[in-house]
Parts: sequence; C-alpha cells; structure tokens
Amino acid sequence: MKKKIAPKILGTLSGLILIFLWAPVILIIVYSFSNNKYGSSWEGFTLKWYAKLFTNDLVRDALMRSLIIAGVTVVISTLIGTLTAYGLYKLNFKGKQFLRTSILLPIVFPSVVTGSALLVFFTRLIHIPLGYPSIIIAHIVFCSPLAVFIILGRMQRFDWSWEEAALDLGATPFRTFIRVTGPQLMPAIMASAMLIFPWSFDDFVITYFVAGVGSTTLPIYVFSQLRFGATPVINTIGTLFVAVTMLGMLLVYLLQRKTEADT
Repeated sequence: MKKKIAPKILGTLSGLILIFLWAPVILIIVYSFSNNKYGSSWEGFTLKWYAKLFTNDLVRDALMRSLIIAGVTVVISTLIGTLTAYGLYKLNFKGKQFLRTSILLPIVFPSVVTGSALLVFFTRLIHIPLGYPSIIIAHIVFCSPLAVFIILGRMQRFDWSWEEAALDLGATPFRTFIRVTGPQLMPAIMASAMLIFPWSFDDFVITYFVAGVGSTTLPIYVFSQLRFGATPVINTIGTLFVAVTMLGMLLVYLLQRKTEADT
C-alpha cells in the first residue's frame, strides 16, 4: 500500500512545484494579450501591445543591441569553447586538471562579483570604454565555459579512430579537423551556440555593470521601465524573453537527440 501512495505524493509535489514555477511566466504571457492598459488584469484579447512594442524606438534600439551583442558572443564564445575543449581533451600538460576546473569559475561565481570585477578591470586596468566592447567581452567571459563543457561532453563519446585514420592517410591536422573532427562535433557546437544565445540575450546583472551610456540592452531597458510601474509593453517583452529562451532550449534538446541517435 505504501509503495502505491509514495509515487502519488511525489507526483503531486512535482505538479505543485511546476505550477509554482510556471504560474508567473504564464501570467505574464496571458496579460501581454490583455486589453487592460496597466497590464495587470484581463479585459479582452488584443495584439496592440505587440504593435506598440515594435513601433517603440527605444525598445527597437535596445532589442537590436541585445541581438548584436548576443550574435557576436555566440560566434566568438563557440569558437573559443571549441578550440579550448579540443586542446583540453587532446593535449597533456602540467596543470591541465587545474585549468579545466578553473574554467568553471565564471559560471559559479555570483554575477554581482563577476560584473563588479569586470567593471574595475575595464576602467582601471585596461581602460576599455564601457559600451559594446566591454559588454561583448564580459559576455564572452561567462559564455565560453559553457561551450567548453558541452563540447567536452561530446568528445567523451567521439570515435577518435576516424581522426587517426585521416591522419594516417596523409591529411594535415587542420584538414582533418575541418573534414572529420569538426562535422562530428557539430551537433555539440550548435547546441552550445543555441544555449549561449539566450544566456547572453537575457543577461542583466553583469551587463548592468559594464554597459556605458547609450548601450542599453533589452533587459536593462525592462529594469529601467519597471521602476516606474508595470506596463503591458513590459509583459510583451517578458513574453519575448520566454520565447527566445524556450526556443534555444528546444533546439538544444533536438540537437542532443540527434547526437544520441548518431552515436
């Protein structure tokens, strides 16, 4: 009898936790379609807030900045992560394990600590102007480790005899990586890119520290508007964040399934 009750209790608790986690998100999405001018109750279906969102110059500029920063971060972080993961897996050198562990630091450190440290580093040591350069470098710092460990996980299941065969047949190491190793790692590389994009796009804390005047990203714009009270446009922006994040997670899931099927 106890064996039958336990799964029911666990199932009920799991359901309650999911409701608690998703209820605020669902509420924001629902209210983004509400005709209420304060965005705090339901007064009929409308799409006018989405129309206002994309005709708002400040929102459009902030969105473009976020997309540009996230796009550049994805390309550079994925490239750095791929090369770093390949080197950590293939090369043997003193301090390799320490380096592999220390790469996790930008992920596990509190964002406030990372952001403040980067602010001091940019303004007092290397004197990089706050703006696009500082934001992109900061995003690369905390996004590259993610790519490293995703690609390292794929390398654990990689059949390295293919690479050895290509080298034995006369291919150069560079050509072998481009024609043999790279395509086999591509699902993991794409999964890293799809996960990095929403992570960079959604970041607020670190970006808030290193963004200069005129470099307002979408999360910073949302924060600045919330200080004056919630509006329906904020609900639409929140829905946009949810859609971007869920799309990235869905693509990562599909790529992981493809990787498992290939292996």
